[in-house]
Amino acid sequence: MFLEILAGLKACGYRVKCKVLDAQWLGVPQQRQRTIFVGVREDLNKEPTHPKPLAYRYSIRDALPWIIGATQDPKGQFGVRKNDGTKPSWTITTSNAYANTVEAETSIKRFAVGKEAKKLAEGEQSKKYMSLIRSHREKPSPCILASHGSPGIASVIHPTEQRKFAIAEIKRLCAFPDDFILTGSYAQQWERLGNSVPPVMMSYIARSVATALGIERTLETT
Repeated sequence: MFLEILAGLKACGYRVKCKVLDAQWLGVPQQRQRTIFVGVREDLNKEPTHPKPLAYRYSIRDALPWIIGATQDPKGQFGVRKNDGTKPSWTITTSNAYANTVEAETSIKRFAVGKEAKKLAEGEQSKKYMSLIRSHREKPSPCILASHGSPGIASVIHPTEQRKFAIAEIKRLCAFPDDFILTGSYAQQWERLGNSVPPVMMSYIARSVATALGIERTLETT
């Protein structure tokens, strides 16, 4: 498949380079590798380019500074209140009205993986269920896979609680804005985020292409 894609793009008149990029080094608080093809038309006489990794990474705590007790409304958005001047940014708050819904969607307590999760410290991976990983607050999240949206399926879980991440939390870990609305069930929304290429990651890719083509100023104003 890789060779077919490469040959097809070159046959269309593009110079093509491919590289595996990891989102955790491109501004996303998640370890997510994606194969990125970059092609530039031959007549432009420019070389395809990929972004260089940043010198830093964002952790789960950076994305979710008030991670304990955060909940969401039916649209998968955090409950927030305006900054009162004593905090550096908007504060994520709990919402009793929707707490039960979030608990039902994300809790792993009643499943076998829930019992196994109790044994795991932050950052530890289960030896019994290889996909069961308790994330670490001070590190980027392990990769969130599209097929792991059911509470009973082993996957990445909350650093301290017996649950999976809420959709509002996953959006931040996938570098989507808080007001980005997803539809469907919890599992369907999880699947879409798990299949996604993080927007922030793509912004760095776009800027590297724009720089190679000499149009980075145009990109900054659009």
